[in-house]
Amino acid sequence: MEHKTTDINDLVEYLASTAMRPLLDDEVWRAYGYKKRPKSGNILHKLFPDKFELEDFITKEVLTMGLIDVLNGVKKSKISSDEKLLIALGVLDQFISTTKHMFDPNSFVDNLLTAYDSYTKSDKAKIHEPVIVKSKDVLNKKNFAKFMVGTISLLGTSSHEGDYFLKSSVLKDTIDNTSIENKLKLSMPEEMYRKYGDMLSKKVLNI
Repeated sequence: MEHKTTDINDLVEYLASTAMRPLLDDEVWRAYGYKKRPKSGNILHKLFPDKFELEDFITKEVLTMGLIDVLNGVKKSKISSDEKLLIALGVLDQFISTTKHMFDPNSFVDNLLTAYDSYTKSDKAKIHEPVIVKSKDVLNKKNFAKFMVGTISLLGTSSHEGDYFLKSSVLKDTIDNTSIENKLKLSMPEEMYRKYGDMLSKKVLNI
């Protein structure tokens, strides 16, 4: 793979969009019983939360799993600890900025850290099991059954090698073959990025 120099903000944007890609995949949604990715407005979700319970849960968890795959790519890379933290923070910032109309940022980050902790403790051939267990406490019986069947069909095979939807080893190689330049631009306030930076450093990147 050719080594190239890239603006850190372009690399962060690429990694964030890659992490969001599974959510936009119609095949993922078909596994859960939908004809294709639903596109209902956010106002309807707030007005009728029960009706959109399954869709909202899938959205949050698929986004979280995609983000974990990307963060693992960052974690596995050979770049410096400071660069790892900057890139991870940048990707998280992009996620928060994109999903703030759907999820409270603190709630989303808490869900991410809880999911990552479960991921690290799980058998890598069964990384789908913790999210299924969690769904049982959140979804009604009908939606739980749909989520369980869909998640097993998507992730219940040995071919995933410890990843959910994206190959973290490929992302690692992309990062390792990129020299970053320029200053990272964050939309979150300083207090928030210091808080989330500390969390990512200790609970995800282990640096």
